[in-house]
Amino acid sequence: MAELQRVAASDRAGQLAAIERDGGVIALDFLPPPTVATLRGDFERAMAGMAWGHNDEAQPESFSGFTTKRFHGLLKYSDAVTDVLTGARLLALARARLGDRVIVSTAELMAIGEGEVKQQFHRDGDSWRRARLGDDILFSANIALTNFNQDNGATVVVPGSHRWEAAREPEPSETTFAEMPAGSALLYGGRIVHSGGANKTTEPRIGLYVGYIPCWLRPIENFAVSSGAQRLAALDPAIADLFCYRSSGFHVVL
Repeated sequence: MAELQRVAASDRAGQLAAIERDGGVIALDFLPPPTVATLRGDFERAMAGMAWGHNDEAQPESFSGFTTKRFHGLLKYSDAVTDVLTGARLLALARARLGDRVIVSTAELMAIGEGEVKQQFHRDGDSWRRARLGDDILFSANIALTNFNQDNGATVVVPGSHRWEAAREPEPSETTFAEMPAGSALLYGGRIVHSGGANKTTEPRIGLYVGYIPCWLRPIENFAVSSGAQRLAALDPAIADLFCYRSSGFHVVL
């Protein structure tokens, strides 16, 4: 079975080298335990009223999962999310991969529940199918808020697949599980093949997904809609700019 390299959160050079070589890397202890506890508590309260299969993008289906909870608008559920998304550690990695002018494309909470089956293999960068310019256009982090392991739905990753032809399908021997303790992060580019894993346990596997893109691309999520314009207006303008929000400019009233 293939493997992903595991490096310390402080080893930015090692992370970038592994992403370039393998397409992804596991950064250990990426968030401190108090931040992980705050995020998990905030999101568990938000999920309490959601049915399994909840997906605020569409009806439950095989890709999003029938026993998985997925939702956006995370800034309105937890103040800690803004600190994570705009923190120096993630931004430095995103800018090293994509250039100095980056924006947040989306932030998603994914809780894989009991009995969920393995997701289809895919590349996240295919969300921008017309932007095939040779270079990567997406930098992603899947941050573990619970332990990720082979039994509870750890992400299935295909190291090296960022260099494959689009139609190539992975063999079982080419895959690995992104097993990692809570607080660690799977860091990867938009061209690596991966999927959510199957959860064979009774506890949910909870992860915070964050994606960054160059500023010339359109983000997947409109944060002013999903999290509320008031929430963004309260941010420092330099921070709000990462979410494509500006309080000045032309306003059209219909």
